Amino acid sequence: MHHWLLWSRFVALNMVGVAGLFLVWVNGWVNRILVADSSGISVLIFAIFLVGLIASGWRINKVTQELDNLRNGKGSLEEGGRLSAYRRALETGGSSATRALELRLFSRIAFIRHLANVLVLLGLVGTVVGFIVALANVNAQSAGDVNAIGGIVGSLIEGMGIALYTTLVGSVLNLWLAANYQLLATGTANLAAALIDAGHA
Repeated sequence: MHHWLLWSRFVALNMVGVAGLFLVWVNGWVNRILVADSSGISVLIFAIFLVGLIASGWRINKVTQELDNLRNGKGSLEEGGRLSAYRRALETGGSSATRALELRLFSRIAFIRHLANVLVLLGLVGTVVGFIVALANVNAQSAGDVNAIGGIVGSLIEGMGIALYTTLVGSVLNLWLAANYQLLATGTANLAAALIDAGHA
């Protein structure tokens, strides 16, 4: 896989995401989410998503550099390079060296998948927080009081806003970051295959 191919897929994927985010912002939905989610969980979810997106770009850069080095024969055979280390491991460890190489490569991107999962979990936490806020002012004594109905309805609306918007933000950003992880995992698998082929050559 060429350097430009993996990067172009990364850029295309995230340009679609940014375009969708721009449409959401233009239609005023971002402001609506910020106003409705008084807990701030949606902002936290977005901040964690940005960390994952930046980490994905950084790892894609590393993977593409190593793929290009292998393809061009630069840096891959130098002492301390990944290919020379793999060849030394093959001489001593045999078949377990291949599995160890794959585990090392994929362990470097596993945290991005974990961040994507955290986004959904925070959305679910927001749902629970929203229901707690919605039911905070509801009790059997005030249910029959006409004067208290306004406060109860206000709490219900605020709580449901937190619950629904945090779930929505967490789920959508999880899909976006998971797509980046899948792209990175494909690139990492190609790197592992190229290293294995070059190591046995």
